[in-house]
Amino acid sequence: MAIDIIVVRMPGDKQGQDIVDPILSNTNVAVLRGIAEIQDNEPVDVVTLSTNYRSGVRKGDIAEVIDELQGEVWRGKIVGISHNTALADIWTDLDIEKPRSA
Repeated sequence: MAIDIIVVRMPGDKQGQDIVDPILSNTNVAVLRGIAEIQDNEPVDVVTLSTNYRSGVRKGDIAEVIDELQGEVWRGKIVGISHNTALADIWTDLDIEKPRSA
């Protein structure tokens, strides 16, 4: 049994490849697969930022970045975390996927 669905993310002006997968036999799973394909093919830049030590951050968390030098606020997904020390200072480096502007 084939499932036909359309997954759209606004503005919906770019069409991706059709997904043909005989394993997808459930509508909910097919929708999640469509969402994952959109997210995996969205253009992003990975930005590395240093901040005061942060406990409890995890890969996959969404971070809001206030960039005063560029005058912008943006959100991105944390894809890498490292904690560093030097003398009495402790800081956290975060690799964040920043969506690329159109």
